[in-house]
Amino acid sequence: MTDDKVDDAVTHFTEYVQQFHAYYRDRPEFQERLDIWRELLDRYVVPGGDAIDMGCGTGIFSFYLAEKGARVVGVDGAPDMIKFCETQRIARGLENIRFMEGRLPHVDETRLPPGNLLISSSVIEYVQDLDATLELFARHVVPGAHLILSMPNVWCISRMYERAKYAVTGQPAIYKHILHFSSPGRLLARVRRLGMSLVETRHYTHYTRVAKLTRAIGLPLPLTEDLFVGVLKKA
Repeated sequence: MTDDKVDDAVTHFTEYVQQFHAYYRDRPEFQERLDIWRELLDRYVVPGGDAIDMGCGTGIFSFYLAEKGARVVGVDGAPDMIKFCETQRIARGLENIRFMEGRLPHVDETRLPPGNLLISSSVIEYVQDLDATLELFARHVVPGAHLILSMPNVWCISRMYERAKYAVTGQPAIYKHILHFSSPGRLLARVRRLGMSLVETRHYTHYTRVAKLTRAIGLPLPLTEDLFVGVLKKA
């Protein structure tokens, strides 16, 4: 249950359930992100298998996986997110999806199946203990299964600018909660000990003025895109 006295990312996003859900409909950069994620989910979903969405938010990807025939468990730390997802599940009449509350990395693991796919979009940068969270993920995928994880790109020029701006002005306010920045190579270094290999990566960005400029002048993706998604495979 959310503690109103806790000022963390879970509390932050709890206050923006409807707004966050609308981003995928109203913001072009979120549509770009959605297209990339759907392409990856189409490639790695196991119809009839078990999929886990860690930090499911409003269920955008959870429901997509369920519609592709997976048995899905969506996990989120925000009670209002879970309520939103439950309302959708009932309205859609889906029986192959369920939701549970849990703050990473402290979730009730007895309620999680061995996953044929585990995903986590724009979540793990906010957790206090990143290594414990990655260990949790690794425990809940079967050998040969995939993890699909996104993180803020440490090399992105727009991201560097915003981090510097936050240090001086306190804006953008979300940077108060972003605890981890990474790259595909750095992520692989963290998970290699868990028996993970990196299969592929994709990049995407928020359409800030700096991001648009760096894209327009044709800089390499690691410099222009402020987020990356890595597909990892468990040995």
